[in-house]
Amino acid sequence: LCILLGLSSAVVDNVPLVQASIDMFYEAKQDDPLWQLIALAAGTGGSCLSVGSIAGVTLMSMEGVSFLWYMRNVGPWALLGFFAGIMTYEIQRVLLS
Repeated sequence: LCILLGLSSAVVDNVPLVQASIDMFYEAKQDDPLWQLIALAAGTGGSCLSVGSIAGVTLMSMEGVSFLWYMRNVGPWALLGFFAGIMTYEIQRVLLS
C-alpha cells in the first residue's frame, strides 16, 4: 500500500496523500516503521513524473525539457531509485530490528 501511495505522489501532491494515510492508519503507533516508509515513498515517488516534484517542474521550465523526454530519460531511473530506496529501507529494518 505504501508503494501505491508513493507512486500516486507522482500525480497528486504528497501532503494530501500523507494526510490520507494518517486517516487510514490511525491505529498505528506514532513510532511505527510504517510512518517512515510512508514518508520515504511519498517523498521519492513524486520524482517518477516531472509534474510530481518541484525539481521536475523546475527542470522542465528552466531547461525546456518536455514531459515525454523526462518520462523516457529520467522516469525509469527515478522509478528504479524509488524501488531501490524502499528495498534498502526494508532490508535495514529487518537487519537492525
